[in-house]
Amino acid sequence: MQAVKAKTVSKSTTLHLKTSREFRHLLADWSDSDDMNSDEDWEMTLEERLHLTGRVPQETTTVSKAYFNLTVCVIASALLSIPYSFDKTGWLVGVPLLAGVGFCVDYTLLCLGETCMKLEVYDYQELCEISFGKLGRYIQALIQLALSFSLMISYQIISAENLMGILRADWVKYALDSNVPLKPTLILLLTIVIILPVSSFATLKMLGNSSMISLVSILILSLSLLYFDLNRDPPNTTEKFGSEVFTGLGVFATGFVCHQIITPTLFSLPGDTTVTKRKNYNKVIHLTMGTSFIFFVLVGLSGYYLCHDPEGIKSCPGNILAWSDPTVGEISENFIGKVAMGMFLITALVAYPLEHFSCFNTLNRMLYGEWGQPSSILSLIIKLGLVICTTLPAIYLDNIGPLLAWAGTLAAFPLGFLLPLSLSLKHRNNAIPLSIFQIVVRWTLLIVSAILMILQTFQNIPTLDWKLFH
Repeated sequence: MQAVKAKTVSKSTTLHLKTSREFRHLLADWSDSDDMNSDEDWEMTLEERLHLTGRVPQETTTVSKAYFNLTVCVIASALLSIPYSFDKTGWLVGVPLLAGVGFCVDYTLLCLGETCMKLEVYDYQELCEISFGKLGRYIQALIQLALSFSLMISYQIISAENLMGILRADWVKYALDSNVPLKPTLILLLTIVIILPVSSFATLKMLGNSSMISLVSILILSLSLLYFDLNRDPPNTTEKFGSEVFTGLGVFATGFVCHQIITPTLFSLPGDTTVTKRKNYNKVIHLTMGTSFIFFVLVGLSGYYLCHDPEGIKSCPGNILAWSDPTVGEISENFIGKVAMGMFLITALVAYPLEHFSCFNTLNRMLYGEWGQPSSILSLIIKLGLVICTTLPAIYLDNIGPLLAWAGTLAAFPLGFLLPLSLSLKHRNNAIPLSIFQIVVRWTLLIVSAILMILQTFQNIPTLDWKLFH
């Protein structure tokens, strides 16, 4: 192992590789050189080789910790907009549709994990490059950037709306009555004071301990919605079938899809053999999707019951915490509601830098490759540019519901359905032996996903209306 490390240093001036797969090939070439005198000098595990590439950390995690962290990431991404989706689909269609999306995402996550383990590639972008060349890598990176951008914009809007709800003081009401653009002002304030410094200088390790805050936020949100449901008169009727099913489908996909963060989780799971690692991975995926579905249904139905207007005059907001009604009041007027807003405010302010970190790394690898790094000044400029690119839309966009619907259509569906299924079918004849039934199922799901993307696009087009903007 020492010989390998010494070799790595001596070769550093000529190391111009783009993927860790090429790096492994170079190590294989080195193994044939005279410097490697014995098998002991060359003994390297897959973990050690991947660690040398800088792609994946060597530390392992437990199944329970991986399940907890992944579940919180999935639930917190679109939880506040699930009632908006139910308002579009109707409760009778929304629940089975949500279950169907969760089941299909579960299946495609298993397909992606299987492909990663069979090819021994634990990076989504690299996997796409191995399968489809440079074009595949850039397509995956652009889709991932689009999803991260959408989530960052939604976090900025949520933080401003929740802060408005918490600070329902006289000066806030005066500003609203005077037509002062309060929400854009708060977005700029929060961005300059908190989001920009944290995104520019905080490390991933500093931000990685926010899962408990998100979990508490989710629990308090559920309690606040149930409290309001129990303290209001039930609506005369509720819509069993909505007229904008495909719009709600996009938000459901945005909530469940987590393929862009699953490959590091897969690698870090314990397991001495591939079979054991795969069993642990499957267990984490099944538990995560099941738990997420339960929370989505709980918050979705309670929020839908709270905000649904049978006459269709007032639609459910994309952020359920921003809901208000003259007969009941606002969620922020209740102590539990204020606590929920405060916790989700913190969650949004922490989640934005995490997405920003992922976005910066993706963009950095697109521009400089696997081994290149920009200067510190250029890094700050890129980070600042990313914040500006999300702040401008956040200032003008008034409802995160359509935003997440478009994110589901243009980013979550390709990232969570089209690419994993295509990768699995691409390698079915060599690395991944599939039965005829499995091939038919994956082709069918791939075609149906593509058709649903087209239908979602047509139904989302009317949301591109200036009435959604300030």
